[in-house]
Amino acid sequence: VMMVNTQLLIWVSLLAGVQLLVHTQDTYNHRPIIGILAQRPEVHIVTGLDKKYTSYIAASYVKFLESAGARVVPILTYQDNDYYENLAGSLNGILFPGGITTIDNSSGYGTAGKILYDYVLRANAKGIYLPLWGICLGMIMVTYLSTNNNYWYIPCHANNVASSLDLQDGYLDSRMFSQMPATSITYLATLNVTANFHKMCLTLQSFEDSGLSDQYKLIATSWDTPELEYVALLEHRDLPIFTFQFHPEKNLFEWAVDTQHSSIPHTPEAVEIAQNFANFFVDQARQNNQSFKSKEEEEAALIYNYQPFYTGATSGFEQCYLFE
Repeated sequence: VMMVNTQLLIWVSLLAGVQLLVHTQDTYNHRPIIGILAQRPEVHIVTGLDKKYTSYIAASYVKFLESAGARVVPILTYQDNDYYENLAGSLNGILFPGGITTIDNSSGYGTAGKILYDYVLRANAKGIYLPLWGICLGMIMVTYLSTNNNYWYIPCHANNVASSLDLQDGYLDSRMFSQMPATSITYLATLNVTANFHKMCLTLQSFEDSGLSDQYKLIATSWDTPELEYVALLEHRDLPIFTFQFHPEKNLFEWAVDTQHSSIPHTPEAVEIAQNFANFFVDQARQNNQSFKSKEEEEAALIYNYQPFYTGATSGFEQCYLFE
Protein backbone atom coordinates (compact mmCIF):
# COMPACT_ATOMS: atom_id res chain seq x y z
CA VAL A 1 0.00 0.00 0.00
CA MET A 2 2.84 2.34 0.86
CA MET A 3 4.46 1.70 -2.56
CA VAL A 4 1.17 2.36 -4.36
CA ASN A 5 0.63 5.60 -2.44
CA THR A 6 4.17 6.72 -3.20
CA GLN A 7 3.76 6.01 -6.91
CA LEU A 8 0.42 7.80 -6.90
CA LEU A 9 1.99 10.83 -5.24
CA ILE A 10 4.75 10.90 -7.85
CA TRP A 11 2.26 10.72 -10.71
CA VAL A 12 0.10 13.45 -9.19
CA SER A 13 3.17 15.68 -8.79
CA LEU A 14 4.25 15.06 -12.38
CA LEU A 15 0.75 15.77 -13.67
CA ALA A 16 0.61 19.02 -11.69
CA GLY A 17 3.94 20.05 -13.18
CA VAL A 18 2.76 19.32 -16.70
CA GLN A 19 -0.47 21.23 -16.12
CA LEU A 20 1.50 24.23 -14.80
CA LEU A 21 3.77 24.14 -17.86
CA VAL A 22 0.79 23.94 -20.21
CA HIS A 23 -0.90 26.82 -18.39
CA THR A 24 2.28 28.91 -18.62
CA GLN A 25 2.59 28.19 -22.33
CA ASP A 26 -1.08 28.99 -22.87
CA THR A 27 -0.62 32.42 -21.31
CA TYR A 28 2.29 33.16 -23.63
CA ASN A 29 1.75 35.21 -26.75
CA HIS A 30 2.93 32.97 -29.57
CA ARG A 31 2.49 35.71 -32.20
CA PRO A 32 4.77 38.44 -30.79
CA ILE A 33 5.24 41.72 -32.63
CA ILE A 34 8.29 43.86 -31.86
CA GLY A 35 8.78 47.47 -32.89
CA ILE A 36 12.15 48.67 -34.20
CA LEU A 37 12.86 52.40 -34.00
CA ALA A 38 13.93 54.05 -37.26
CA GLN A 39 16.51 56.85 -37.62
CA ARG A 40 17.76 59.27 -40.25
CA PRO A 41 19.81 57.60 -42.98
CA GLU A 42 23.47 58.30 -43.51
CA VAL A 43 24.35 59.62 -46.97
CA HIS A 44 25.98 56.40 -48.17
CA ILE A 45 22.81 54.42 -47.42
CA VAL A 46 20.69 56.44 -49.84
CA THR A 47 23.36 57.01 -52.49
CA GLY A 48 21.87 56.64 -55.96
CA LEU A 49 18.24 56.43 -54.83
CA ASP A 50 15.77 58.74 -56.53
CA LYS A 51 13.46 59.48 -53.60
CA LYS A 52 14.07 61.53 -50.48
CA TYR A 53 13.98 59.07 -47.63
CA THR A 54 13.90 60.50 -44.12
CA SER A 55 14.54 57.37 -42.05
CA TYR A 56 15.72 53.78 -42.27
CA ILE A 57 16.02 50.48 -40.43
CA ALA A 58 18.80 48.03 -41.27
CA ALA A 59 17.15 44.83 -42.47
CA SER A 60 19.52 42.75 -40.32
CA TYR A 61 17.56 43.77 -37.21
CA VAL A 62 14.30 42.72 -38.84
CA LYS A 63 15.67 39.34 -39.93
CA PHE A 64 17.25 38.89 -36.50
CA LEU A 65 13.91 39.11 -34.70
CA GLU A 66 12.06 37.18 -37.38
CA SER A 67 14.59 34.35 -37.08
CA ALA A 68 13.46 33.85 -33.48
CA GLY A 69 9.75 33.80 -34.27
CA ALA A 70 8.67 37.44 -34.06
CA ARG A 71 7.09 39.83 -36.50
CA VAL A 72 8.31 43.40 -36.84
CA VAL A 73 6.71 46.83 -37.02
CA PRO A 74 8.78 49.89 -37.99
CA ILE A 75 8.51 52.77 -35.53
CA LEU A 76 8.81 55.89 -37.65
CA THR A 77 10.39 59.18 -36.61
CA TYR A 78 8.85 62.67 -36.42
CA GLN A 79 5.37 61.44 -35.52
CA ASP A 80 3.11 62.91 -32.84
CA ASN A 81 2.85 61.60 -29.28
CA ASP A 82 -0.40 59.76 -29.98
CA TYR A 83 1.33 57.72 -32.69
CA TYR A 84 4.03 56.50 -30.28
CA GLU A 85 1.66 55.95 -27.36
CA ASN A 86 -0.80 53.95 -29.48
CA LEU A 87 1.93 51.92 -31.12
CA ALA A 88 3.75 51.15 -27.86
CA GLY A 89 0.43 49.99 -26.42
CA SER A 90 0.01 47.55 -29.32
CA LEU A 91 3.50 46.04 -29.41
CA ASN A 92 4.97 43.18 -27.38
CA GLY A 93 8.51 44.57 -27.27
CA ILE A 94 10.66 47.45 -28.51
CA LEU A 95 14.18 47.51 -29.97
CA PHE A 96 16.42 50.58 -30.13
CA PRO A 97 18.98 49.71 -32.84
CA GLY A 98 22.50 50.93 -33.37
CA GLY A 99 23.38 53.67 -35.81
CA ILE A 100 24.88 57.13 -36.17
CA THR A 101 22.60 59.90 -34.96
CA THR A 102 22.00 61.93 -31.82
CA ILE A 103 20.19 60.49 -28.81
CA ASP A 104 18.60 63.69 -27.48
CA ASN A 105 15.60 65.65 -28.73
CA SER A 106 17.62 67.11 -31.61
CA SER A 107 16.88 63.95 -33.63
CA GLY A 108 13.78 61.97 -34.48
CA TYR A 109 15.47 58.90 -33.01
CA GLY A 110 16.14 60.61 -29.69
CA THR A 111 12.74 62.28 -29.46
CA ALA A 112 10.86 59.06 -30.18
CA GLY A 113 13.22 57.08 -27.96
CA LYS A 114 12.38 59.24 -24.96
CA ILE A 115 8.62 58.80 -25.47
CA LEU A 116 8.97 55.04 -25.91
CA TYR A 117 11.33 54.64 -22.95
CA ASP A 118 8.91 56.52 -20.69
CA TYR A 119 6.06 54.35 -21.96
CA VAL A 120 8.01 51.18 -21.13
CA LEU A 121 8.56 52.43 -17.58
CA ARG A 122 4.88 53.30 -17.12
CA ALA A 123 3.66 50.04 -18.62
CA ASN A 124 5.85 47.90 -16.40
CA ALA A 125 4.86 49.97 -13.36
CA LYS A 126 1.26 48.96 -14.14
CA GLY A 127 2.22 45.30 -14.33
CA ILE A 128 2.38 45.12 -18.14
CA TYR A 129 5.51 43.19 -19.06
CA LEU A 130 6.91 45.25 -21.95
CA PRO A 131 10.56 44.48 -22.78
CA LEU A 132 13.04 46.95 -24.26
CA TRP A 133 16.36 46.11 -25.92
CA GLY A 134 19.04 48.67 -26.73
CA ILE A 135 21.87 47.67 -29.07
CA CYS A 136 25.02 49.84 -29.47
CA LEU A 137 23.61 53.37 -29.96
CA GLY A 138 20.41 52.00 -28.47
CA MET A 139 22.33 51.10 -25.32
CA ILE A 140 23.83 54.57 -25.19
CA MET A 141 20.34 56.09 -25.43
CA VAL A 142 18.95 53.81 -22.71
CA THR A 143 21.76 54.73 -20.31
CA TYR A 144 21.31 58.41 -21.21
CA LEU A 145 17.59 58.27 -20.45
CA SER A 146 18.17 56.18 -17.31
CA THR A 147 20.38 58.94 -15.85
CA ASN A 148 18.04 61.88 -16.50
CA ASN A 149 19.59 62.81 -19.84
CA ASN A 150 23.22 62.61 -18.78
CA TYR A 151 25.91 61.29 -21.10
CA TRP A 152 28.54 59.09 -19.45
CA TYR A 153 30.47 57.68 -22.39
CA ILE A 154 34.10 58.45 -23.27
CA PRO A 155 35.93 58.07 -26.62
CA CYS A 156 37.41 54.64 -27.33
CA HIS A 157 38.51 52.50 -30.28
CA ALA A 158 36.24 49.44 -30.22
CA ASN A 159 35.23 49.90 -33.84
CA ASN A 160 35.36 46.98 -36.27
CA VAL A 161 36.58 44.68 -33.50
CA ALA A 162 35.41 41.19 -32.57
CA SER A 163 35.73 40.50 -28.85
CA SER A 164 34.96 37.98 -26.16
CA LEU A 165 33.05 38.88 -23.00
CA ASP A 166 34.32 38.98 -19.43
CA LEU A 167 31.30 37.59 -17.60
CA GLN A 168 30.79 39.21 -14.21
CA ASP A 169 29.88 37.70 -10.84
CA GLY A 170 26.27 36.58 -10.75
CA TYR A 171 25.80 36.44 -14.51
CA LEU A 172 24.13 33.03 -14.26
CA ASP A 173 21.44 34.58 -12.08
CA SER A 174 20.47 36.98 -14.86
CA ARG A 175 17.40 36.38 -16.98
CA MET A 176 19.59 36.55 -20.03
CA PHE A 177 22.03 33.79 -19.10
CA SER A 178 20.01 31.58 -16.77
CA GLN A 179 18.61 29.60 -19.71
CA MET A 180 21.52 29.90 -22.15
CA PRO A 181 23.28 26.64 -23.08
CA ALA A 182 26.61 26.19 -21.31
CA THR A 183 28.41 25.78 -24.64
CA SER A 184 27.23 29.20 -25.81
CA ILE A 185 28.39 30.79 -22.56
CA THR A 186 31.80 29.20 -23.04
CA TYR A 187 31.99 30.60 -26.58
CA LEU A 188 31.17 34.10 -25.33
CA ALA A 189 33.83 33.92 -22.64
CA THR A 190 36.63 32.40 -24.71
CA LEU A 191 36.11 33.33 -28.38
CA ASN A 192 35.91 36.63 -30.25
CA VAL A 193 32.24 36.26 -31.18
CA THR A 194 30.81 39.74 -30.46
CA ALA A 195 30.91 42.34 -33.24
CA ASN A 196 31.76 45.80 -31.94
CA PHE A 197 31.28 48.98 -33.95
CA HIS A 198 31.41 51.81 -31.43
CA LYS A 199 33.78 54.68 -30.81
CA MET A 200 32.41 55.52 -27.36
CA CYS A 201 32.59 53.34 -24.25
CA LEU A 202 30.98 53.28 -20.81
CA THR A 203 33.73 52.63 -18.27
CA LEU A 204 33.16 50.73 -15.04
CA GLN A 205 33.88 53.92 -13.10
CA SER A 206 31.22 55.82 -15.04
CA PHE A 207 28.81 52.93 -14.53
CA GLU A 208 29.19 53.44 -10.78
CA ASP A 209 29.40 57.25 -10.72
CA SER A 210 26.30 57.67 -12.90
CA GLY A 211 24.06 55.66 -10.60
CA LEU A 212 23.43 53.14 -13.36
CA SER A 213 24.71 50.42 -11.03
CA ASP A 214 21.71 51.06 -8.79
CA GLN A 215 19.34 50.29 -11.67
CA TYR A 216 21.23 47.73 -13.75
CA LYS A 217 23.18 44.55 -13.17
CA LEU A 218 26.57 44.48 -14.86
CA ILE A 219 26.50 41.18 -16.75
CA ALA A 220 29.61 41.42 -18.93
CA THR A 221 32.47 43.68 -19.96
CA SER A 222 34.90 43.81 -22.88
CA TRP A 223 38.31 45.40 -23.36
CA ASP A 224 39.03 48.26 -25.73
CA THR A 225 42.73 48.32 -24.88
CA PRO A 226 44.66 46.49 -22.14
CA GLU A 227 43.97 49.54 -19.97
CA LEU A 228 40.32 50.23 -20.84
CA GLU A 229 37.61 47.83 -19.72
CA TYR A 230 34.09 48.88 -20.68
CA VAL A 231 30.50 47.79 -20.09
CA ALA A 232 29.32 45.35 -22.75
CA LEU A 233 26.03 44.04 -21.43
CA LEU A 234 23.50 45.26 -18.86
CA GLU A 235 20.23 43.92 -17.51
CA HIS A 236 17.83 46.06 -15.47
CA ARG A 237 17.49 44.86 -11.90
CA ASP A 238 13.69 44.96 -11.91
CA LEU A 239 12.40 45.71 -15.41
CA PRO A 240 12.73 43.80 -18.71
CA ILE A 241 15.28 46.27 -20.11
CA PHE A 242 18.45 44.87 -21.68
CA THR A 243 21.37 46.62 -23.37
CA PHE A 244 24.24 45.32 -25.54
CA GLN A 245 27.19 47.41 -26.68
CA PHE A 246 27.90 44.84 -29.40
CA HIS A 247 25.87 43.80 -32.46
CA PRO A 248 24.58 40.20 -32.41
CA GLU A 249 22.48 40.77 -35.54
CA LYS A 250 25.61 41.36 -37.65
CA ASN A 251 26.90 37.84 -36.97
CA LEU A 252 23.90 36.46 -38.81
CA PHE A 253 23.01 38.96 -41.50
CA GLU A 254 25.74 41.50 -42.34
CA TRP A 255 28.43 40.44 -44.82
CA ALA A 256 30.49 43.54 -45.64
CA VAL A 257 34.23 42.85 -45.87
CA ASP A 258 35.60 46.34 -46.54
CA THR A 259 38.24 47.79 -44.24
CA GLN A 260 35.58 49.32 -41.97
CA HIS A 261 33.57 46.09 -41.56
CA SER A 262 36.17 43.34 -41.82
CA SER A 263 35.84 41.85 -38.33
CA ILE A 264 32.24 40.59 -38.18
CA PRO A 265 32.44 36.99 -36.90
CA HIS A 266 30.47 34.40 -38.89
CA THR A 267 31.78 31.22 -37.30
CA PRO A 268 29.26 28.58 -36.19
CA GLU A 269 29.94 29.64 -32.61
CA ALA A 270 29.27 33.32 -33.38
CA VAL A 271 26.06 32.40 -35.16
CA GLU A 272 24.93 30.24 -32.25
CA ILE A 273 25.39 32.93 -29.61
CA ALA A 274 23.65 35.54 -31.77
CA GLN A 275 20.67 33.25 -32.31
CA ASN A 276 20.49 32.59 -28.57
CA PHE A 277 20.23 36.32 -27.89
CA ALA A 278 17.49 36.73 -30.51
CA ASN A 279 15.60 33.78 -29.03
CA PHE A 280 15.91 35.29 -25.56
CA PHE A 281 14.46 38.68 -26.42
CA VAL A 282 11.63 37.30 -28.52
CA ASP A 283 10.77 35.00 -25.63
CA GLN A 284 10.62 38.08 -23.41
CA ALA A 285 8.17 39.61 -25.88
CA ARG A 286 6.00 36.48 -25.69
CA GLN A 287 5.25 37.41 -22.09
CA ASN A 288 3.38 40.50 -23.28
CA ASN A 289 -0.21 40.14 -24.50
CA GLN A 290 -0.84 43.61 -25.92
CA SER A 291 -2.33 43.69 -29.40
CA PHE A 292 -3.54 46.01 -32.12
CA LYS A 293 -7.18 47.05 -32.01
CA SER A 294 -7.98 45.15 -35.19
CA LYS A 295 -6.49 42.70 -37.66
CA GLU A 296 -6.54 45.45 -40.29
CA GLU A 297 -4.58 47.85 -38.07
CA GLU A 298 -2.03 45.15 -37.31
CA GLU A 299 -1.56 44.25 -40.97
CA ALA A 300 -1.14 47.89 -41.96
CA ALA A 301 1.62 48.38 -39.38
CA LEU A 302 3.82 45.38 -40.22
CA ILE A 303 7.17 45.68 -41.98
CA TYR A 304 5.79 43.44 -44.74
CA ASN A 305 4.24 46.56 -46.25
CA TYR A 306 7.74 47.75 -47.18
CA GLN A 307 10.44 46.33 -49.43
CA PRO A 308 14.10 46.32 -48.39
CA PHE A 309 16.63 47.99 -50.66
CA TYR A 310 20.00 46.47 -51.45
CA THR A 311 22.48 48.91 -49.89
CA GLY A 312 25.55 46.67 -49.61
CA ALA A 313 27.32 48.30 -52.54
CA THR A 314 27.58 51.67 -50.78
CA SER A 315 27.23 50.93 -47.04
CA GLY A 316 28.00 48.40 -44.33
CA PHE A 317 24.38 47.19 -44.38
CA GLU A 318 23.43 44.54 -46.93
CA GLN A 319 19.82 45.71 -46.99
CA CYS A 320 17.81 48.57 -45.48
CA TYR A 321 14.17 49.48 -45.16
CA LEU A 322 13.75 53.13 -46.16
CA PHE A 323 10.85 55.40 -45.23
CA GLU A 324 9.79 58.70 -46.78
